[in-house]
Order: sequence, then C-alpha cells, then structure tokens
Amino acid sequence: MFFGKRGKMKYYFAPLEGITGYRFRQAHHQFFPGMDAYFTPFVVATYTKKLKSREKRDILPENNAGVPTVPQILTAHADEFLFCARYLADFGYSEINLNLGCPVGTVTAKGKGSGMLRSPEEMDRFLDAVYEGAENIPVTGEDGAVHPIRISVKTRLGWENPAEFERLLEIYERYPLSELIVHARTRQELYRGRPELAVFSMAFHREQKRCSSPEEISAGREQPCSRTYFGREADAHRLTLCYNGDVRTEADLAFLEKTFPGLDRVMIGRGLLSDPNLVTRLVTGRESDKKTFREFHDTLYAAYDEQFHDDRIRINCMKELWTFLGESFCDTGRYVKGIHKAGNRAEYEAAVRMLFANCELQPLKDGLPHSENG
Repeated sequence: MFFGKRGKMKYYFAPLEGITGYRFRQAHHQFFPGMDAYFTPFVVATYTKKLKSREKRDILPENNAGVPTVPQILTAHADEFLFCARYLADFGYSEINLNLGCPVGTVTAKGKGSGMLRSPEEMDRFLDAVYEGAENIPVTGEDGAVHPIRISVKTRLGWENPAEFERLLEIYERYPLSELIVHARTRQELYRGRPELAVFSMAFHREQKRCSSPEEISAGREQPCSRTYFGREADAHRLTLCYNGDVRTEADLAFLEKTFPGLDRVMIGRGLLSDPNLVTRLVTGRESDKKTFREFHDTLYAAYDEQFHDDRIRINCMKELWTFLGESFCDTGRYVKGIHKAGNRAEYEAAVRMLFANCELQPLKDGLPHSENG
C-alpha cells in the first residue's frame, strides 16, 4: 500500500557496523532513492588523533559523492571529538552526529556510547566542552553561509530505567543540538522488548510546548527562554526530536505520525535492511520487485569484490545483510539457510540463485504496537 510522501517528513538510514559502509550506501541510494540522509557507522575518535584506514575510506568525500551522508563519532573525550570534527569539516562535512546510544558492552565499558548515560553530570561537562569547541570549527552550509559545524546527538533513554530520560533531556536542552535522535529504549534493554513510546511521547510533547526553536528565534518571531548552567546564562531552545526504534512498515510510520503530530523525522535501521524499498515506496510509490532487489544485491556483491579481494570477507558481509534481507522473502527457512551455510563463492552464488528463483517477496510484519499504550 502506498501512503504517499508524508509532508516534510525526513527519512534517515541508521548506521549498523559491518553492513552500512560506503559501498552499501552507494548501492542502496542507486536502487532505492528517497533517503534524506545516511548516517555512517561510527568513527572512533582516540587519543592518537588518527583514524583507522577503514574509517577514513568510509568518510572520504569521493566515496560518498551524491549520497547524503552524516558522519558519526564515538568517543568519551571532548578533545578527541573536536579533533575528529575538524578533520571531517576539512573534508567538507557541515554536520556530524555524536553517538551516545551504542549499547555494545565493549563500548559502554569505556564510558562511550550509551555508557556515558550512566553519569549525567559527566555527560553535561562533556557536551559543554564539545559545543564550546565546535564554535571554533567553521563550515560552509548549503546556502553558502559560514557557520559553526552542526552537531546532532543519537541517544537512548538512559542506562537502566526509562525514567532517567527526563534528567538527560534537561541536559540536552542546554545545548544547540541540530537534532536529538532518540532510540526509545534504555541501554540495558538493548534491542529487546517494545520501544518505550510513553517516554518518547513525554519528551516529544514537552519539546512541542517549550520555548522557541532556533528557526523561530532567527526569524524574529519568538524569544528564547534562558537558564543558568556552569555559572552563566545560556539560551535553552526547543529540541528537534527524531524517532528511532522498530520502524518496519508503512503502517508503523503512519502510526507515529498519528501519535506524534508534528513529528517530521524518523531514523530507520533494521527495517530498511530487511525491506530496502520501504522509504522508496513512501516517497515515489514504486512497489517492491525482485528484479530491483536482485540488481541491488549483485551491485553490492560486485562492489565488495572490488573492495576486499577476499571471497571469505566478501561472502561474510553479504551473509550479514541476508540476516535481515531474508525477511522480505517467502521462505520456509531452506533458501536463506542455504545462503548462510555457503562456504565458498560458488556455493554462495548458487544459493542466491535458488532463493531468487523460488521465493517471492512478502511484506514485513509491523514493528510497533499500534496504540499509544502499546
């Protein structure tokens, strides 16, 4: 079913380490147009002030030409973040994303990602240093005007209890975030259970009622409200919230818009890996077809061949994708299982041919409970 382009809704592709690198982004953008932005898997900012070769390749401008790309940074130290931000600004990026949401244990144990949510006071000091330093990183926007680099934040609701988000929200409101992307779970929930829609609703309606947005203030229509932090007065603006978590179908998106009137941006991850045509259907009305899925697969498979020169790595990357993409095919388990069992190039290619020859496309199941109370 085609619901049509939803007003000014923006659609973001969430990053997933090991899958959504620049080769994937290029192929997806080619065959499934309509995304407003692709967020990169995080670049790890470290004390060495050097990026890994793989991370550098992923954010090189020539590897992202024509693809709307927002780099993401992971770190727990403001000086490392600012170094990386300057590096990305020199590449021409005018916006970057700060990862405060990654729930992986090896990340959170170092106080990075959602690990920083355990200590709101430390997070507050970190953000203060980040946004103060960002004022000295000028970039040129699409309109040709020079302004400080824009920084968005991707967060979870807290470390252990969704009630923690109210305190975190108070901190986020103190800073000029370009937007706050909220995965509606805590770190401890990982990806289990249903998203905490009631908590997102609290935050969304709170921000709708808050003081003026930066756009309203710059247009002279409203006035900012002020609060004191770190011993000085600072404008506290209404946050622009983006929803993230378990969006898989058009019905999920329709539910979000009905539940949160005014919501104008959504980040989708696993839902788009399972159904790469989801946003394209919404934006253009183009239905899914196996031919396009096959062309997307073959283009990405060939790109990995050029990138890795190693059949084992190439096939493993494709298997990671099939963990999700297989959901779009009517399969009793035989054909996707055959892909995952493939031990070499010939076996993999034969298994893929069998799947496309024997399995038709099917719609995904909804990811969200379609009532405000879940």
